[in-house]
Amino acid sequence: MTSIFPLCILVLSFLLSSIDGNALVPSHGLESCGGTLYVEDAVVIDVPHQENCIWKVHTDKDHILVFSLADGGHFEQIREFTTIHDGLDEKDPILLLENQMQHEVGLTRAESLNSVYTTSSEAGVRFKKAPTSTFKLRIQRAVNCPFNIGSESQCGRILDEVSCYCATFTKRSQPSQSSFCISSQMKLLAIESFAEEQAVHINWPTTYFWTSGSDSATEGIWFWESTGAKLYPGYANWGNSEPDTVDSEDCIIIHSTVGWQDYTCGSGYDGICEAK
Repeated sequence: MTSIFPLCILVLSFLLSSIDGNALVPSHGLESCGGTLYVEDAVVIDVPHQENCIWKVHTDKDHILVFSLADGGHFEQIREFTTIHDGLDEKDPILLLENQMQHEVGLTRAESLNSVYTTSSEAGVRFKKAPTSTFKLRIQRAVNCPFNIGSESQCGRILDEVSCYCATFTKRSQPSQSSFCISSQMKLLAIESFAEEQAVHINWPTTYFWTSGSDSATEGIWFWESTGAKLYPGYANWGNSEPDTVDSEDCIIIHSTVGWQDYTCGSGYDGICEAK
């Protein structure tokens, strides 16, 4: 009895060392090389040096899954050893780079695409034979990202692999842009970092865009309507002499060369919708 207990601890330690992330349930006891895995945010697993290891992976029903190599290598490197199915059944379609949606901007452009996405919240991963090198597979929870959200719009994963941004080039008031984003299951842009703002301007550099920034509730107290978060002490990038606190200029527009400006909310500008 005493000799079995240390062995169990050793096997458990090995399994946990190959997972960096969320809930793990082995399918046939602790000695199994597969199991059921719930992804709350992101998980990294070792590609096992065993054949026919099968993982059943899922996340919450409102999200999808994205698979990539944790070391930044090209995803095609594991194609010989691994199949990822768009669903839990082995008869479900196999996810390949060539059958992924390709956006016009961002990380999922044809020339940049290096991850595969499911179309639902579930995936089956089969490691069909032992790899010749060591690989780590990153699995993340992601939002759906459509090709567009109507005419005169463009979408892409411009910041990272899991979020989505859509530019709409139909000019609307700030409240109307907010309503349009909501109708597309997204929210009007709230800029939380320099990296996020740069991603917007790199992909759409020449346009003024409405954001969800507003001080309409209390003059001078700026907050992001889409998240409810106050602007300060967070990131800000006001242009020269902005905000100028002119009456009725209660909403924030952005431009790559001008910075942020407060402006009349009823004016017509393009907008950025986001989903995270």
